[in-house]
Amino acid sequence: MALRTLVGCMVRSNYGKLLDRALDAGDGLLRLTPTWVPRSFLHPGKRIRLHPDDWYAFGAHRGGIDERWFASTTRAANENRVADEGLSYITFEGERFLLRDAVEEAGARLIG
Repeated sequence: MALRTLVGCMVRSNYGKLLDRALDAGDGLLRLTPTWVPRSFLHPGKRIRLHPDDWYAFGAHRGGIDERWFASTTRAANENRVADEGLSYITFEGERFLLRDAVEEAGARLIG
């Protein structure tokens, strides 16, 4: 398994125990950060009830925020995307790591 080297992610060997503690603390539920995805071809924000100041949070050149993805392990296929665009993060005890990496490491335990 390849290690993920995205900005702000923990290295795989560092979060296995943290994942176990997060699963135990949440009785099997994990806390995920919001995953907002801009689209250059849609009008932003109104159906997902974002504040108008947040409609173009990534800049007008990227397009407006039109989607919120839940428990995503798939990158958004946008032009000029950032490396982790569309991917969900797990947060626990002030740390964060990709849900995709957690599924890769402990898939059967996470999916049931």
